[in-house]
Amino acid sequence: MKILKSLSLAFASGAIGGAANVAFLVAAGAIGLTAFLGLKLPAFTDPAFVYKQIVWGGFWALLFVAPFSPNSWQRRGVLFGLAAACATLFFFFPQGSTETSGPGFAGLRVGSFMPLLVVMADLIWGLVASKVYDLTRE
Repeated sequence: MKILKSLSLAFASGAIGGAANVAFLVAAGAIGLTAFLGLKLPAFTDPAFVYKQIVWGGFWALLFVAPFSPNSWQRRGVLFGLAAACATLFFFFPQGSTETSGPGFAGLRVGSFMPLLVVMADLIWGLVASKVYDLTRE
């Protein structure tokens, strides 16, 4: 029963981190950071995007209960935040692309600063999710 509780807390923490990820991206667009960086991005308020970030944030956070997961919430947040960023940049972006459309490898078709935005957003997810997980578990 303890593992079920840990998995539930991890998923919920990751979903909260996913919401923080979306809030950061919405704020970055609203204050003009994405435009300043030269990134041509759609609105981050699309319900499908919000849902994806929150649900995948929950799934990624299931790694928090793995035996190799660091005990420090900061280390855990940075480690899994960077892992999620690498997966996005080097697996999901290229997979969702064709020769002429989609973000492409590391999101570079969107703009040269796209990897920076992804890393920042995923570090926010990782740190928020990890801190929430740390605060809620016994």
